[in-house]
Amino acid sequence: MDLHSSRDCPICGRDNHSHSVLSESQPPWELKRCAKCGLVYLENPPAYESLEQEFAWERTWAEEDTRRRRRDPVTYHASRALLAIPKKVFKRDKLMTWVRRYVRPGPVLDIGCSGGHTLERLPPDYTPFGIEVSKELAAVADSRFALRGGHVVQGTATASLPRFQDEFFTGVIMTSYLEHEVNPRAVLEATRRTMRSGARLVVKVPNYASLNRSVRGARWCGFRFPDHVNYFTPVLLRRLLCDSGFRVIRFGFFDRMPTSDNMWLLAEKS
Repeated sequence: MDLHSSRDCPICGRDNHSHSVLSESQPPWELKRCAKCGLVYLENPPAYESLEQEFAWERTWAEEDTRRRRRDPVTYHASRALLAIPKKVFKRDKLMTWVRRYVRPGPVLDIGCSGGHTLERLPPDYTPFGIEVSKELAAVADSRFALRGGHVVQGTATASLPRFQDEFFTGVIMTSYLEHEVNPRAVLEATRRTMRSGARLVVKVPNYASLNRSVRGARWCGFRFPDHVNYFTPVLLRRLLCDSGFRVIRFGFFDRMPTSDNMWLLAEKS
């Protein structure tokens, strides 16, 4: 199994190799808490090449979903039922709402675009582009985006972002992506180069500071091994974006509620 030998904290760069492994770890995957900034992260994530096939998102998600359903079926079905209530009552698509409200029409990039179903829903004055590490999903998304004048680059964000020109995008989407990225700051800095002045970045990640994580412990839905490699709190997510050259313009209480397992942040190229 091809693992990184040891990864330093992706936010502050501290070497935490000598520190104890957290109890929530699932061997051989080792969670560490940074002794300097407090970020919880996977110290020995799989190599990028493994994410294309062996640990592709669609495969690990399905395996984890099956495991949770079998281990605790009552809680699994109850939580899914509760999550469905606000979707049925409010019928709100937060991502599309934010993009229409905050992102100017033009070329929009979805990093970690999966099968392309997200940007496919955008109005016609937005042109969808994507980056996807999974070969199978990238092919599906590319066929969808091509119909609207865009395309998908298959590979890691680090390797793929240089293929886009400077100041090209009016907006970038990172939903359910940064928790997977081994080098989040490097990717954010590279992303910033491709964005026009005033372009907006939409971020959604699991909320490690959620009350549910405190109550559920190792059974928290946000833990997924080995493809979730960063576990952000609101403070650390804001710090990462600011250190990478962005200005946070929306990250209010209702975007990062302690009762929610996810948090949303809107930033601007500064």
